[in-house]
Amino acid sequence: MVGPGQSIQAAVDQASPGDTVLVKPGVYHQSVQIRTDGITLRGSGDFYGGTVLVPPAKFPKTPCNAAFGPTGICILAKKVNTKTGAVITPVRCDTVTGLLVRGFPANGVFGYGTDRLTVTRVVAVNDGDYGISRFVSTKTLFARDTAIGNDEAGFYVGDSPDADTVVRDDLAFGNQFGVFVRHARQVLVAANRLTGNCEGIMVLDDGQPGGAGNAVVTRNSVSRNNKFCPKHGDTPVNLQGGGILLLGATHTLVAHNSVIGNSGRQINSGGIVVASARALTHGSNPNFDTIAGNVAFRNHPADLVWDGTGTGVRFIANFCATSIPPGLCH
Repeated sequence: MVGPGQSIQAAVDQASPGDTVLVKPGVYHQSVQIRTDGITLRGSGDFYGGTVLVPPAKFPKTPCNAAFGPTGICILAKKVNTKTGAVITPVRCDTVTGLLVRGFPANGVFGYGTDRLTVTRVVAVNDGDYGISRFVSTKTLFARDTAIGNDEAGFYVGDSPDADTVVRDDLAFGNQFGVFVRHARQVLVAANRLTGNCEGIMVLDDGQPGGAGNAVVTRNSVSRNNKFCPKHGDTPVNLQGGGILLLGATHTLVAHNSVIGNSGRQINSGGIVVASARALTHGSNPNFDTIAGNVAFRNHPADLVWDGTGTGVRFIANFCATSIPPGLCH
């Protein structure tokens, strides 16, 4: 058990697989790295009277902070090829739950080279890059979490051809992306509430081998994602007013979502947008995507937008008012 004034990192370092590190209520100016299997880092609540993690005056020189920037909680593979980034030995079955992580220059909660990582009931607020994210990982669960005001994605799933990841029952508000799936396959994005971001949900083929897709996006509430994000860094275009965007995603199902009031004049703007990634990233056309049973209204330039590229793209029984091209609504 860790109390105010004590080191969370010291408790994590002393823990064995299967142990739980319980952190009492308080504000902790610390950065924590986990590289042991089967550790549960459990706070006393994801609110300001619970367990709050904020940046320390000086960040520890951990491998994670050195490679990925100053991070709140980092779950890092046991062994990584430092030249290529390839994961040699993943870290398995870790859990982070019941904390508020706020204001880190890079990431709130960050996983790299993880297997069966679980992050639940965590709030990530105003982090400089990603709120809650995982790279080069498999079998991840993000559930009942909240991401607010993060400069990149609130929730991120990337660089994982076999992601086998679930993002469900989460809230994302005021981020660049609510949920961002990039260069990853086998992802379920379900029952999340996404509002006030520049883009609610995006599945992107960024041109790397393997592409992106084999995703299911279902039962999400995606409304008024009308924040304006100017182009910068990894995002070479302005973003605003995007509900659900499949950009080069393949074999992806978008079904039974509510997509309301997303409005803008950018490449991502509209309710549900299906487009090729070839011109932007040299990625794929949106082949074999299915858009079915969604409710979409008051989106601009249209409730459904398709650029006409791709093979086997289907729009089935969507309840909406406007589409580009015409005729896609039920």
